[in-house]
Amino acid sequence: MSLAFELPTAAELPARPADGVPFLELTDPESAQLKEIADGILDVAEDVPLEGQLERLSLLAHEVPLSVRARLNTFRLTGRPYGGMVISNLPVDEAVAGPTPSAYTDKPASREAARAGALLLLLGSLLGDPVSYLTQQRGRMVLDLFPIKGHEHQQLGSSSTVNLEWHNEDAFHPLRADWIMLLGLRNHNAVPTTFAAIQDIQLSDKAREVLFEERFVILPDESHTEQFNAETTGLEESDWVERAFAQIAGMNETPRRTSVLSGPPEAPHLCIDPAFMPRDLDPEAAAALQEIIDGIDANLRDVALAPGEMLIVDNKRAVHGRKPFTARYDGTDRWIRRINVLADLRRADGRRYGEHGRALV
Repeated sequence: MSLAFELPTAAELPARPADGVPFLELTDPESAQLKEIADGILDVAEDVPLEGQLERLSLLAHEVPLSVRARLNTFRLTGRPYGGMVISNLPVDEAVAGPTPSAYTDKPASREAARAGALLLLLGSLLGDPVSYLTQQRGRMVLDLFPIKGHEHQQLGSSSTVNLEWHNEDAFHPLRADWIMLLGLRNHNAVPTTFAAIQDIQLSDKAREVLFEERFVILPDESHTEQFNAETTGLEESDWVERAFAQIAGMNETPRRTSVLSGPPEAPHLCIDPAFMPRDLDPEAAAALQEIIDGIDANLRDVALAPGEMLIVDNKRAVHGRKPFTARYDGTDRWIRRINVLADLRRADGRRYGEHGRALV
């Protein structure tokens, strides 16, 4: 079979006028085709959760429109556009999505929320393998971001009145995701996700040299601790869950040194989470860390995701966070569904648990 058109490259994507982030706007026929695929998944196996259909989803992903697959394939292989991209006009209808959840134990029941999860897993399967973490919300694959009463001032995705400091997702974890995918379901007040790519940050030669050295510490964030999970979702009783939380505790008690930058100097990988990085560093390391923090602060973009807009963050080359907002807790607050995607699932051999076999430790 010959291709009737020249495959596009992700490097050619235009920038969104509002925030400058490269974006791909689906045509209405492409959006309708994605809706048909996602609805077919939900219809064929109504009694099987999406987490139980991961292999099937990875096969059905090849039915995604070729133009969309081409863009994501280029992004996967080259990393361009460096940092991330937005896909818009995805088939999500806020009006029938149901109320925004209010607790981690809430399970969205609407078909629209289920379709959003299917879309995330379909498109995520074109980049790599969707995964979860055993120490976060009982290893749930599709996570929901929304404000929770009592979390207002914490450095958590469920906070609201505090600025959620920018970070690489799960920067402390040896198996942190390569990509984070955020799909908007509701955002009445256009609350922005903050975003910055390492490619845009100018650093002095000295700071760059120091940041490539293993002179820094990144501790686990609270969402992975045993106490937090016990309070919010409850804990499963099993040896491997116990070992997973013991491992997190060990990372806090005996942290390992790591570099902030790694990989190719011309397009380095980034591993940083300032809110969970102790500052008892030697003077050179402290100065280098502050320089990159200042550089990222100066280049942050505000990306407000409307319903049907998906931000794909290259978790090795970009950071993200969230601006503060006032939560209403009335079912109409900001609501985003999220997944983590690993480029190579074989890296996690021997560290995969859970019913779906992809909850990492």
